[in-house]
Amino acid sequence: MRTLILIAVLSLTVSTAFAQKYISWEAENFDDIKGEKFQVFETPSDQPGEAGDYTIAEASGGAFIGSANGTGNDGGDWVKYEFSVEGDDWHFWGRVIAPSVADNSCYWAFDAADGDVASTNNATMNIWDFYEAGELRENYTTDWVWFRLNSRDGPFEGFELVQHGEDPVPVQLSAGNHTLHIAHREDGTYIDQIFATTDIEFDPNQTDPQTAVEPQNKLTTTWGALKSGF
Repeated sequence: MRTLILIAVLSLTVSTAFAQKYISWEAENFDDIKGEKFQVFETPSDQPGEAGDYTIAEASGGAFIGSANGTGNDGGDWVKYEFSVEGDDWHFWGRVIAPSVADNSCYWAFDAADGDVASTNNATMNIWDFYEAGELRENYTTDWVWFRLNSRDGPFEGFELVQHGEDPVPVQLSAGNHTLHIAHREDGTYIDQIFATTDIEFDPNQTDPQTAVEPQNKLTTTWGALKSGF
């Protein structure tokens, strides 16, 4: 009996650690929304594109968010995710369609007040680029691709989160309840899932995160605050 109890305790411990190491949620499962630019699309979804119309045939959970080409850029609209995690260094990814240089970015912020979230690049808001660098633009596609969270200017006090390279910068998360806002920047950009891991070497483009993430319900999205404090 003691052996069985010990096995059960060890199983629960491993399961909890595993669930905390990899976290995933559906982009359409936001906790709050402002404005009308962000829409929830169900698949299959016909979309207008810079190089011609195309169809988004599949998405995790059968739905994704974004705004169709022609909707207009910026606008201050946003979606918000609430979540909680244990403190650690986390590497964030988004499953995104970014088909052209005019359809390849959004804004983001951790733990910002709703009133401070805007379509601008400042001390609070960051730009998340997808294939923005000139040498990467040949990779534009209407297929889903996982992109590591990145930032053009901060607020990371002198260094940026980077998508590429041998030493990507993690987001330092403190334990507790927090928020992630994604604000509108360019129409024609779509987001299917958000994924985070404490494993610096894990690449969701090579291994499906669904095989790594322990099943959870809606996973009300709460990412930890940036420890650098903003």
